[in-house]
Order: sequence, then C-alpha cells, then structure tokens
Amino acid sequence: MVAPMRWFARTYGLAVVAHLVGNPAGSRTDELGSSVPLLVISAALGVLGLLLLVLPDVRVLAAAAALTLASVWLELPVTGNHWLLVGFIAAAVLVSLLRPDPWAWLSVTGRWLLLGFYSFAAFAKLNTGFLDPSVSCGVFYANQSLSSFGLPTFDSHGPLRAVAIIGPVLTELSVPVLLAFSRTRRAGVLLALIFHTIISLDVGQHFYDFTAALVALLCLFLPESTNAGFEARAARPSGLRTLGVVLAGACVTASLLPPVPPAVAVVKLVGFAVWVPVAVWLILRTAHDGLGPAPQPMRLPGVAASALVTVVIVNGLTPYLEVKTSVAFNMYANLVTVAGETNHLVIRRTAHLRSVQDDLLEVVETTDDGLDRYRTDGYLLPRRNLLDYLARHPEVTVVVRGKDGEETLDGSHGARLPLVVRNVASFRSVDQQDPPRCQSVYLPAL
Repeated sequence: MVAPMRWFARTYGLAVVAHLVGNPAGSRTDELGSSVPLLVISAALGVLGLLLLVLPDVRVLAAAAALTLASVWLELPVTGNHWLLVGFIAAAVLVSLLRPDPWAWLSVTGRWLLLGFYSFAAFAKLNTGFLDPSVSCGVFYANQSLSSFGLPTFDSHGPLRAVAIIGPVLTELSVPVLLAFSRTRRAGVLLALIFHTIISLDVGQHFYDFTAALVALLCLFLPESTNAGFEARAARPSGLRTLGVVLAGACVTASLLPPVPPAVAVVKLVGFAVWVPVAVWLILRTAHDGLGPAPQPMRLPGVAASALVTVVIVNGLTPYLEVKTSVAFNMYANLVTVAGETNHLVIRRTAHLRSVQDDLLEVVETTDDGLDRYRTDGYLLPRRNLLDYLARHPEVTVVVRGKDGEETLDGSHGARLPLVVRNVASFRSVDQQDPPRCQSVYLPAL
C-alpha cells in the first residue's frame, strides 16, 4: 500500500477500536437477541483494529472491513450513525480492492461519503427544536459535557446557551462547504477536527467513536504529502505509541466483558484518556501544515462509487420521506418527521411514503420496565414497534391509548417484523412534548 493508504488503514483501525470501546458488546446482551455472534465478531474485529494501528496491511484492512459489515448488521437497529457510516466506508474499502488502483478509487469515494453524511447531519439541525434553548440537543450535550467534569452548566436563560446552539449549526453547515473547495479544504478539516474533539470531551457519554469515524474520512481531504507525513510519524516506534496500543487493547478487552464495575471503569476512563492525546496530536499536526490549498480529485470513479454515494444520500433523505427515522443521519438534532408533519425550517412537509407513524400509542400501564419508560418519559411509539416487542417478549402485558381509545395488549397480539425491515427501516419513539426534547438514548421497542 502507498503511504497515504497505510495512514487511512491506521485511522480505520482507530475508528474500529473507538467504536468497540465506546459501545461495549459485553453490556448489550439484554438488548440484542444475537448477543453471542456480536461478542464473537466484536472480539475478532477488536484484534484486527488493534493490528491496523501497528500494522496497516491490506489483508488486515480487508478482513476488518468485512467484519465491520457483519457487526453493523448485528447491531442494527440499535446502533450509532457513526457506525453505519463506517459500514459504508467498509463497503468502499472492499470494492476498492477489486480496482486496479485501490487508493485512487477509495480516496475519492471516501470524500463523497463524508460530504453526503455530514451535509445531512448538519441539515437536520435546522429545526425549531434544536433552535429552542429549553430542549436543544446542543444545550443538552454541552451541559452533559460540563457536568461530567464537575463544571457549572449553562443556566436556563444565559447567552452561552445560544452559543451551544448557533456554534454547532454554523460549524456543521460550514464544514461541507469548506471541504468542497481546494482553497478552503485544510481549514474545513481543521475546523471539523477541533469542533468534534471538543464535542468528544464528555466523560458521561462516548462521542470519540463518532469523531474517530470522521477522522478516517477527513484526512482524505488533506494532501497526499500530509497523509504520508502522518504515516511516517505513526510508523516510527516509540514508547508512547506502544503504551497507547496496550491501553487500547485493555479497553477493547474490557468492552467484551460483562458490565462489572472494573470493566466499566476501564472502558469509560481509560478509553477517554487514550483518545484525547490522539485527537490533540492530530489537530496540532494538521495545523502545523498550514491552511494552504489542498487540490484533490473529486470526480467519482465509476458506477460503483456513484451507487454507494447514492445509497448514503438516500439514507439521509429517509426521515423526510418517512421511510424510517432511525440511523438516518439525523442524530442529536431534535428533528421530528411524523405523519406528513415536520418541525424542519426548510422542508415543511414530509413525503409520507409510509404510514407507520400514523398509529402512535401512548403507554398507560405495563408490567414491563422497558415499556414503562415510554410512560414515565412521555414518548409515543408506533403500534408496529410495540407488536414486534410483544412478539419478542410474550410475557409482557401493556395498556395503551391510541386514536381509538385504550386497549390491553399482550404477547398473543405480537407480530414479529421481518429482520430486514426491522434493521433497515426502523422508527424511533416520538416525543409527546412540543417542542420535542433531545432524544439521547434508544428506547427499547425499536
């Protein structure tokens, strides 16, 4: 592999390790019916991710990409948007290895994958909920980050709340534009690295997995010489590099264990401590190379690349089409697209291609702790979601209120969704409050 592709392989390994540490498979056995396969895949993927950090070999990269796709499928529909993005990167890696010049194909395709993903993530924030300081995800996560370090949070009416809203909106809208032009490309990479590193400074919730996924693609916008320089420094043996890989290995191992306190502490604290110096190093090295032009080829190399980017774009459109609302590049955005209605400021109506959200249910009473969260937290769920949940938990009884009044449902009413439908076209819960609050977690009936 050429030096820039070896650097890409290292950053891909970083994204894999960050995801495994940030989303411990060992703690997800109650959430996923396929917990054993996920643990096995995660363990193998962890080994390959760590290998890529020290040995960026094309065979290791190919194996890691194949296992990434398996991991994404096993985690769906309860996975992060960043991991779906890494899944698209993995598909691009595998296709590129069938090409005469893998790096030329992969580097251009990867740039477009990032532009598509990032543009939709930024666009989703242009809604009345995100711009409302009382419920905005920008304020919610800013306060969560501050409180995780024991710092004072933003008060209910202070001017800093506006910064936590306007800052992310302007930054995320600016990054794709800056990356699109050679003269501003370096500035776009540096802005994105700084912004997402700041966001990842949250001990209470992992965000470094999201930032690490972006790093692998952001570096594609830098000149080949810059990436070759990154690779030369990363390949140089050092005590700090060895220590970082050893600690990363310990975190990956801990992420595969049941969530006992020692394992949780290693994953949360050590993983965060390893990530921060890596992110700072990347920012400093990128800034050191200056903000000069970074001309890069941007013409998509053929039908396969165009098809992959098209799938990314379609995935970003799905909330506005009402094809699905989960893992649709609309994370942390307060976006609501329900039954033809939306709170988006630009797209005023959805295409309403599916009627799943026309029948939303309110949980009134239940014997199940998971479903009771819908009642206590004030969220509605589609009937389809509830019937699928009851089919998977036949012992559960629940009283719900819908458009036709109250009814009692139990396992005999359950109806399993086809696996493909559940994984590819899932719908999240809907907030009863207006404006809608920031949904920071997945509720169980998904």
